[in-house]
Amino acid sequence: MPAEGIISEIIQEDEGSSRRKISRMRQYPRASQAEILRASEKDDHYAAYLCNVCDDAFRRAFGTRLSVAYEKETRLAGCVLYYILTTGSGLQTLGEEYCDIQQVAGPSRLPLAPARRALLVFFQTVLPYITEKISAKAVRANIYSSSSDSAPDFESNERIEDGPTARLIDAAESGHSSRRVDNAADHDRDLAGSCSQRLRSLRSLWTLIIQRWPRVFPSLRDAFLFAVRANLMLFYFEGVYYQLSNRVVGVKYIHMGKLFYKKPKYHMLGMFLLIQLGIVGGDWLRRIALPNLVKSLRVQAMDQKLTSGQRGILLLDEDGNHAIESAELGKTAFENVAAVSSSKCSLCLSPRQHPTATPCGHVFCWNCITDWCNEKAECPLCRSPMRQSDLACMYNADA
Repeated sequence: MPAEGIISEIIQEDEGSSRRKISRMRQYPRASQAEILRASEKDDHYAAYLCNVCDDAFRRAFGTRLSVAYEKETRLAGCVLYYILTTGSGLQTLGEEYCDIQQVAGPSRLPLAPARRALLVFFQTVLPYITEKISAKAVRANIYSSSSDSAPDFESNERIEDGPTARLIDAAESGHSSRRVDNAADHDRDLAGSCSQRLRSLRSLWTLIIQRWPRVFPSLRDAFLFAVRANLMLFYFEGVYYQLSNRVVGVKYIHMGKLFYKKPKYHMLGMFLLIQLGIVGGDWLRRIALPNLVKSLRVQAMDQKLTSGQRGILLLDEDGNHAIESAELGKTAFENVAAVSSSKCSLCLSPRQHPTATPCGHVFCWNCITDWCNEKAECPLCRSPMRQSDLACMYNADA
């Protein structure tokens, strides 16, 4: 009984100390942007040092050839080891300890749970490596080939060579089934049929992913970069989540030391990033969204033209004009705008005056390209060598 009382007192003391620690953490102010940036730079420095140590140890143990072949894996091991020993163990990283900041979760500012810490380490280290490996594997698998050429390769690579499951699948695909009325044989045939169907569906899904990857990957990459920049812009404005993984997991920072200086603000950097994101978004609308919208409007106008021609119905717009003629006028105006934009000089960004062609085929203003040739004897776009005597003036080129 005395032992039980001592144990209960120890448990109560631990609970009381944990409550006091949580209450103190709730009283600490939020970490400033400068402290978070400085801690992140320190962590990157120490993680890179540990990656170099792992790479050097692997090279000494297995040789230079394997070290070069598995360089990414060894660097991943170094990063994972650094963050598992710090964040994964519930401790401060070296950068956080240097800046006197601590990771907390939620509005109550509680310490991170083990699951949240593991998820944060996964997002910071393993997820970028997996994404890069999938992209490299898709490129090596000749993703730009046709479906007829790529499908047999994946089927042959994923085919199970031996084992009872493989024999059952081969029997189901070849159509050879035993005529014996036996419960065990019926069960085997059902199992083989279900396994073969699942394998076919998985193969078709994998082949579809590989075929669509070249077209989907650039969009996903641009979207991810846009999300990273948007997260950095929000960090410069609000100063909470510096990395996208922290925002996804919900990890914030509090300052546990003394404040000796005034916290700087980074709103101006946030404004610059906002302008950059606006330019990137406008360029995306110009390259992808607007052409798709124009294409869909053209298809819709053609459908309306065919429908009105078959039924003998005259389609009018809001002003009482013929809808098809208005669409054709809009198409002509769009083509005129495209022609004007294509006739601009790449040096002065204005309509070309006295168009002049270089030997490589690019066209500029006469004054612009001659001034350029006086300084550099090369094309300003492709850097191919040229002389001023090689320039050819093109009359009525933009007429």
